[in-house]
Amino acid sequence: MAGGEGAEAQMRASRRKRRRRQRPGLLERHRTVLLGLFVLGACAVTLVPGRPMWRNGIAWEDPGPGLKFNRLAQALSDAPLVSHTGSFSVEIFLGPGFIPGARNQEILSFYDGESVRPLLIGQFPRGFLLRGRADNPAGDPRRDAYIGIDEVGLARPADLRHLAVVVTGDGARLFVNGFPTDLRLHATIARPNEPFGGHLMLGSSYTGWVYWRGSMRGVAIYDRQLSSVELQRHALQPEVLYEDRFARDEKLLALYRFEEGAGRRAKSSVAGAPDLRFPERMERPTRSNFLSLHSIEAYHRGWQARDMVLNVLFFIPLGVLIAWRRETRAIGLALAAGFAFSLGIEVVQSFVPGRSSSLVDLATNSTGALIGALLTRLRGVDQSPH
Repeated sequence: MAGGEGAEAQMRASRRKRRRRQRPGLLERHRTVLLGLFVLGACAVTLVPGRPMWRNGIAWEDPGPGLKFNRLAQALSDAPLVSHTGSFSVEIFLGPGFIPGARNQEILSFYDGESVRPLLIGQFPRGFLLRGRADNPAGDPRRDAYIGIDEVGLARPADLRHLAVVVTGDGARLFVNGFPTDLRLHATIARPNEPFGGHLMLGSSYTGWVYWRGSMRGVAIYDRQLSSVELQRHALQPEVLYEDRFARDEKLLALYRFEEGAGRRAKSSVAGAPDLRFPERMERPTRSNFLSLHSIEAYHRGWQARDMVLNVLFFIPLGVLIAWRRETRAIGLALAAGFAFSLGIEVVQSFVPGRSSSLVDLATNSTGALIGALLTRLRGVDQSPH
């Protein structure tokens, strides 16, 4: 008799334990509410506007003429500068103290209303880089063509005074101190009766580049191909920039001598050419801000392991909430939900000032949701209702 009562008691205890396992817990009872709170919290954290753009650090040389770019700084043309002749030339008269940088830096570029630019002239440690629309349409700096100063034996950094790019039907070529380099973009070409050029930007963008530390005495843009003889003469005698005959070249699209010495604008010495304006804050991006593989913020150059870990941790609760006490296939559901929600955030972020849209964020957020779902399985395979 006693044995029968003991067995019955064990059966009752087993049934109570089974009912407790089957009874919805806190997460199950409030799953929808908690998921809603997570979504609202994630949107509040990720979709509010970021910090405002940095103040434009452009300055006039004192004594002049010239412009200084000693921190994030940019000058933008009021209108595009475009050639239709099948040739296009740009000269940059550099001030003294050209400083090789630690990472890629922008010196001069043209943009056509999008983040992809027809032409970019930049600097990297002890050398130069070029980007063209056809050669690097994604704007990824790792695909820019570059050449070191020492590779071609043209000049030491301290001796640099003149840069030029000549674009023809054969491609775009960089000249240093009037001499041609091996740095050439074969797909960046100018064709007759087709526009080449765009709005001019001097200096940095705010999209992840290190600012250029240098100065310019002048910039000249032509609707023709400059010869090697002309380039060498201008490099050896930079004072010709300020002669009246220099500005009388009929093929000059614009000539900026930076003689104003004050104010927020620089005028062209060519009649009808657009002014350059110096916005109060950095306003021109030059890298795609949609599902980029690299950070665009100037204060966050390169992906930090800390931020990637935080992105993973941030989405673990989503995976836990979706997969908690559900069948194994809920792991796939959690991964899909994490990917879809993160993708939605990244798409919206590309339109929010001060925010960036990143493939790295998409991958790490999805990984966090997957980890959260997998963690629910650690409680044992017998966690789903019977």
